[in-house]
Amino acid sequence: MIFHPAERTILLVTAALGVASFFLAWWKDIAFGPGFFTFSVGFAALMIGIGQIYRQVRDSERIALATHVLGLFVAYSAFGAFFNIVLLPRPTAPVDAALVRMDALLGYSWPAFIAWFAKHPDFNEVVRKLYTLTFIQLLAAFIALGFMLDRRRLHAAALGTVIASLATIFCWAMLPSGGAAAYWTLDPEVERIVRPVVSSAYGAELNRLFRDGVTDLSAMGVTGLVGFPSFHTVMALMSLFALWPYRIARFLLVPLSLLLLPGILAHGGHNLMDVLAGAAIAVGSWVLGLRIYDAQTRLAEAAQPIPTPV
Repeated sequence: MIFHPAERTILLVTAALGVASFFLAWWKDIAFGPGFFTFSVGFAALMIGIGQIYRQVRDSERIALATHVLGLFVAYSAFGAFFNIVLLPRPTAPVDAALVRMDALLGYSWPAFIAWFAKHPDFNEVVRKLYTLTFIQLLAAFIALGFMLDRRRLHAAALGTVIASLATIFCWAMLPSGGAAAYWTLDPEVERIVRPVVSSAYGAELNRLFRDGVTDLSAMGVTGLVGFPSFHTVMALMSLFALWPYRIARFLLVPLSLLLLPGILAHGGHNLMDVLAGAAIAVGSWVLGLRIYDAQTRLAEAAQPIPTPV
């Protein structure tokens, strides 16, 4: 099989996360069924298989780049989430109270923010929908770059997203947090109107998981664990960074990102500090992704044999 250096790197990181996750699940006696991975692994294998056909047989690198990154990221996301879950429970108390105090110094209050959304239901529905599509936005950016044959920006963004994901998991493992929703309890009427994706009940369940852990993945009532830093912020900014040179994409993504920001705060149940930290990680990871891609490219070119003069 033929893989570019960045693709091999993501594949190896995914495999390493898988090995570590299965070991921790076995060690902690966490039950899980094949259904947790069936779709993700099957879809990833299908996409990578199609990509290999178009890379080796059909000679269409555009399709190969797009299908490879799509398959690799679906698989990476599944095993990244699995790894995050098997790190439960966390031995230290959540740091949300400290983050809320830092937010207050900047004049931000999550309950007040949600109350404002309750008075603007139409705007609330728009940002709620955008929040749920953040991962799709990132994958769409990857696919677009693949079809434009912009391998440098595609693979730099893919590597950067993996780096940001690992940095986010590390920060959360050291400083567990469930976000503002895990700290505040909203007014029931406000919560009924806004319907935050990450609600007070969701936050309460996060606090329980941080304390008690999980024994059966199929019984989990939450899909995301990390409050600080905000990975939705990372995904939104990474898609923007990756497509920035393309004017049409930039004109589309800038207003979408500006609308997504309040959605991350309101419907992601995040503290403002979560978003600021996510933005910092996104910037650093994008720069590092570019440097790793360039270094891998130089090494690959240096490893190619020099043609012998005839």
